[in-house]
Amino acid sequence: MAVYFHGGAPGLQPGDIIRPAISLGINKIRTPNQPRYNPRRVYITRLRWYAELFANGSSGDVYEVKPVGRALPDLDAKGSFCCSCAEVVAVVARHPVPMPDRARRLFAPGQ
Repeated sequence: MAVYFHGGAPGLQPGDIIRPAISLGINKIRTPNQPRYNPRRVYITRLRWYAELFANGSSGDVYEVKPVGRALPDLDAKGSFCCSCAEVVAVVARHPVPMPDRARRLFAPGQ
């Protein structure tokens, strides 16, 4: 079974449901790095360090999660997926430190 991670809001516990930004009243503006961002989806990844980058950006935490419903590939980021919601399975890291050297490799040509 695939393991998925999510980096986001701090303080969640196993069993909590991560909901899409729009259901929380958050309207995130798209960025050049995420042209297909959909606020109606929750984004998850198989790469723990990638979730750590997002958690660090929001002063959040990293969670092991399982998608609720079908996980579809995220066309903006290799190794990432989106789903309608995700359930927290475990807390992996509280306020992690990102790994920029690995982040650069994610977007490197030919990777």
